[in-house]
Amino acid sequence: MSEVTVRLAPKDFAPPAMIARMRSRCLTIGLVFSVLAIAAAVLHWNIFLRAWLFSFMFWLGLTLGPLVLLMLQYTSGGNWGRLGRRIWEAAAGNWWLMFLFWIPIVIGMKQDMLFPWTHIDAKALGGDKARLYLNPTLFIVRGLIYFAGWGALTTLLYKWSEKEEAGQTTPAQFVRIQNLSGFGIVFYAASITFASIDWTMSLYPQWWSTVWGMLFMVGQVLTAFCFTIWLLARLSSVEPVSRIFKVDYLHDFGKLMFTFVVLWAYLSFSQWLIIWSGNMLSEIRWYIMRLQNGWQYFGVALICVHFIFPFALLLSRNTKRSTRRIVSIALLLIFMRMVDLFWLTAPNFYSGTDAGLHNFHLTDAAIYIVCPIAMGGIWLFFFYQRLSQRSLMPVNDPGFAEMVEAKHG
Repeated sequence: MSEVTVRLAPKDFAPPAMIARMRSRCLTIGLVFSVLAIAAAVLHWNIFLRAWLFSFMFWLGLTLGPLVLLMLQYTSGGNWGRLGRRIWEAAAGNWWLMFLFWIPIVIGMKQDMLFPWTHIDAKALGGDKARLYLNPTLFIVRGLIYFAGWGALTTLLYKWSEKEEAGQTTPAQFVRIQNLSGFGIVFYAASITFASIDWTMSLYPQWWSTVWGMLFMVGQVLTAFCFTIWLLARLSSVEPVSRIFKVDYLHDFGKLMFTFVVLWAYLSFSQWLIIWSGNMLSEIRWYIMRLQNGWQYFGVALICVHFIFPFALLLSRNTKRSTRRIVSIALLLIFMRMVDLFWLTAPNFYSGTDAGLHNFHLTDAAIYIVCPIAMGGIWLFFFYQRLSQRSLMPVNDPGFAEMVEAKHG
């Protein structure tokens, strides 16, 4: 083991040139679509806000999902986490960018009925207690707390990683980062629960769900796993990742992706079953809105394509060990995560006299396509920039040598 430790150094896992090429392409795409997004904001501000919120929630998941995976790896260990650590550090590092993307939502929250609770009285919300929580000032304050916490966790974890890569840490000091990660997971669970309520559930303030936060936690981690599988598979054919990448790691990530697909389905079905069996008008309206006027097709697609299809395929061991198959499923699930977020948010804006998918016009569709691509191009540019600044593997991690020497089936 000591021989491996001496032989390997951070410079042996320097990022390949293809990351710089991917970064440049993403910047070009991001800038072009950002111009289109700005034009959409000028011409159709209300539709832009809706699409921007939808896009924000997706890319926020791709920022916070890696953060919680990073903390889980520190608390639980495991070779699967060491392989993805640099990817998760780079993705979580975009928290500041998501904060900037959040600002248009704050600016427009009182305009064009983005959040209806800013325009209705306390009685319509359900009483003074609801108004005490749903008010613009606390909305902003809570958002600042969320981002401050996420930013602090990311910064502390990144500083530890830098010290570890420089060889300035000892195994005894690792307990500190484990304790920090344990606290961070609890903070993440609490913050994303309240954030999902603030930014999505409050779009229809008369409705509530006790598993709403869990749905977003699971969805964000699932998105992170899918993105990790895609990127590792993309890098596995070139040095230095090809030197250490084994199909067993792909299999491990495939099993974890399968687990979160099932967990997402379980939570989604549980929410529907409990609300439907309760048969309370204030609760079932949310589902009625999404099960008619064209929105029901998205619900059917989520059942079939987000759960049944990947569930059946991922039962196979061979599928989880086939790069082409597992990447195809991962990309499909990333797309379905966007469909899920669209189904959770968009129907709220096309209700009442405008109820129905037929009111979702070509202009709406174009803006809903432009905004996530614009946001994603910028997000990926900074992601690849951060990924290219360090070694792709945590060589000085105490368990890295053991991971290199491990036998593979």
